[in-house]
Amino acid sequence: MLIADTHYHWGTELKVTSSKKTIYPLVNFPGSNHILVYRNISQGKEQKQIYVYKNKTQSHKSQTTYSNGITVKLLINQSQKNASRIKSVSQYRYTNKADQILFAGIINNHQIKKNTVSFVLPRNWFVISKTNLVKAGKDIKKNTKKTVSKQLKDYLQEHPKEATNKSAIQREENELLKKYTKKTLVKYSKN
Repeated sequence: MLIADTHYHWGTELKVTSSKKTIYPLVNFPGSNHILVYRNISQGKEQKQIYVYKNKTQSHKSQTTYSNGITVKLLINQSQKNASRIKSVSQYRYTNKADQILFAGIINNHQIKKNTVSFVLPRNWFVISKTNLVKAGKDIKKNTKKTVSKQLKDYLQEHPKEATNKSAIQREENELLKKYTKKTLVKYSKN
């Protein structure tokens, strides 16, 4: 009976506890484009990931979540304003003292069934591997000035009255920079 209890978890119920923390990006790109960085790690035939982020905006210390033994979910939420990390732990707990005494010595109480970490990210967050982040950075550094200058020149040809308005030019240049950066990050991202 005691051995069967370790498999069937008699006298227990599954309880889920969750904790939510706001996370911050390691890297910010122009136009409020934020990055959740991950790195692939091979363990035999399995591929695991380490996700890297910050817990505070000004912090120089990064936090990690390793996907070994836990389920990691990436959720892009259109209405979400801040990125968050939600950790949910499903574990067995005895429903009463009698069951706890009856099955004493069995490790069912607080035995974890499932660990899940969900990253709930706004639309302006991108999940990018460390390797692709380096490529995206080089791409943006190399091509941004040329691409944005060409698009700004085209804009000024279409709107010649704006050519003398420095604030309008600056606003349009910032908008083009934001769009180009986002387009490049989409190209390299997982989401």
